[in-house]
Amino acid sequence: MRETRPHIVPLRSLSSGAELIDQGDDEQLMALTAGGTKSAFAELVGRYMPRVTQYCAKFVGQLATAEELAQEIFLEVWLRRERYRPQGKFVVFLFTLARHRCLNRLRDDNRRRRRDRDAELDGPLPGACSPDQLDVLLERERQRRLQVALLRLSTKLREAVLLRFDQGLDYPDVARILACSESTTRSRVRLAMQRLRDDLEGGVSP
Repeated sequence: MRETRPHIVPLRSLSSGAELIDQGDDEQLMALTAGGTKSAFAELVGRYMPRVTQYCAKFVGQLATAEELAQEIFLEVWLRRERYRPQGKFVVFLFTLARHRCLNRLRDDNRRRRRDRDAELDGPLPGACSPDQLDVLLERERQRRLQVALLRLSTKLREAVLLRFDQGLDYPDVARILACSESTTRSRVRLAMQRLRDDLEGGVSP
């Protein structure tokens, strides 16, 4: 009897192997990954590694830590590939893993994270600069203040606003990742945005 895999998504619309990888949607690629196709997994990594790294960097406040977490997240995707069952969007599955990794790192390494963040944010400013360089410095300062404001938010507010606006996920998907109701998600995002505005408009210094 021919063995079937009920979770494998049909791929009839794609012809060659290379075309299948290039044009496959996330679920198709994850189905191939579940069967051990490394090129399909590489395509998923290429699609989502920058987004996952960006999300983790803004969540924990350290790019180096975020890059490490992103590697761990995709390693976990690969290790769990055979147990993966599509119950929604792949992006929800992926960012649920990312959220848990970030929360664990914040809980386990909070003291070191604060020390490293302070060292990074307190770096010296350069001396005299041209107008173009000044624009760059002002933009960096704006980004720095936004990152500081994000890190002042509670974890629940930060993760909600990052998933909604930084990652562009809709409210139902964010709610699934956070394992809470859509109304609660919307409330958290509204409160996070209000606190960010108050912080940035108030010019609070770190």
